[in-house]
Amino acid sequence: MDLSIRIIQESDEYQVIIEGDGVTRILKARSINELMSSLNNEIRDLLTTRESSDTLRSSTCTLRGWYIRLPVAKLLEIVTFLVRNRQGDDTENLMKYLDSHGLSRSNYRVIIPTLSALGLWKQGRITREAEELGKAVIDGAQELPNILYRIATRNCALKEVIDRLAEGLSINDAIKLLGLTRRDEINYTSNLLEIIMSSDEFKCLQYSKTLENYLKSGGCFIALEPPRNCVLNQVITVFNYLMNSKGFYMMSILSDVDVTINLNLVSTQLSDEHALIIQGGKPVGALIGDVITTNNNYAPRAREAVDRLEPIATRIIKANNLLFSMIVVPIVIGDECPKVKAYVMVGNKMGDWIARVFDLP
Repeated sequence: MDLSIRIIQESDEYQVIIEGDGVTRILKARSINELMSSLNNEIRDLLTTRESSDTLRSSTCTLRGWYIRLPVAKLLEIVTFLVRNRQGDDTENLMKYLDSHGLSRSNYRVIIPTLSALGLWKQGRITREAEELGKAVIDGAQELPNILYRIATRNCALKEVIDRLAEGLSINDAIKLLGLTRRDEINYTSNLLEIIMSSDEFKCLQYSKTLENYLKSGGCFIALEPPRNCVLNQVITVFNYLMNSKGFYMMSILSDVDVTINLNLVSTQLSDEHALIIQGGKPVGALIGDVITTNNNYAPRAREAVDRLEPIATRIIKANNLLFSMIVVPIVIGDECPKVKAYVMVGNKMGDWIARVFDLP
């Protein structure tokens, strides 16, 4: 294992950046004794467990520990400067930024740990994520909140907070999970989270968690319409629920079009704007769909959606030589207590189709 440990002292506090084996950890300590104890624990953990090679590499987050001492606007300004001036040494370019803005070079002591905690700085250089973020700022891209969402969810501490926010926890309560005590850190983190919560990525996560909770517990389904780029996620969630909870009825409609599959071996795999239905490692079907919000007279809207999707489903069957296609349309019925139904239509490669409506959960 190749570890890089950097210790930066800022007034009465130490910041520690540990990099190596695919993970970055950010520590804070207020005394040498606390610093040595934290280092001892972290290094023992890395050397004596399989966490670094197994758990962390398989996880969607690879950054441990949260640190922020910069306003988000200043953070974006610094990253943009470094991307614009991406020639030579990035550390020296950071010093040029500080000099050109009349700032003390000692400010690097809070800039480097903040960038590292977001995966924007590693081993003395800005990362690919920093380049993407800087270019988005330069281009004035609408995607900036989504990019910040993806960057933030690589930090395990922030990812947990974002998950809890999507479940309905307030920003103030969610931030308490990070154990922040300094007012500036709390304010900067709040600002970052507010930007992230405006992203389509977060709204998609929020909708997914609301739907998953509804499918588990029932009750009233309270959710906004999902962003277009995450409709398929919701279709897959409902498909998995139907396969696991209403398997007998799903097998029945599949057999009506002469399709036999083992529900216990079925999984899905995203492929462009549809999902492949996999059995035993082999694609056997395709899954597409849409989410519609309507009233109790849902049939016309559902039929319109299915009529629009059927030619696409037929084309996917032929293009991929599949046994069948399945169209799943979750229908949110707005009322005092909104409910969800699922319009399911299955067709085989011979052109035979059959449909059924399911009450959910």
